[in-house]
Amino acid sequence: MDSSTGNPQIISWLDSWMKQQLEDYQINANSIPIFCDNTTAICLSKNPILHSRAKHNEIKHHSIRDYVQKGILDIQFIDIEHQWVDIFTKPLTVERFDFIKKNLNMHFVSD
Repeated sequence: MDSSTGNPQIISWLDSWMKQQLEDYQINANSIPIFCDNTTAICLSKNPILHSRAKHNEIKHHSIRDYVQKGILDIQFIDIEHQWVDIFTKPLTVERFDFIKKNLNMHFVSD
């Protein structure tokens, strides 16, 4: 499957899957929230004028703007302090690990 035809199909499937996951947790959203710490990427996704100047980006990345314009995706800024995914993706100090664990409401189960 080439990327020009596959990307819309994958995003369509991802849209359905993500909406179902949100509904399973009783989160009813008209659009799928995606949190990003890159303000340039957020601006490119929301502003078609800036988007036309970013010719160095691959075509498959341009479709994200289309999904934002259609209201399927909602890209929102999140600062570095509130990126809870760091607990799963980065080595952390004990203090940072405990801070994120507390905010995720995670607890160790004792035997």
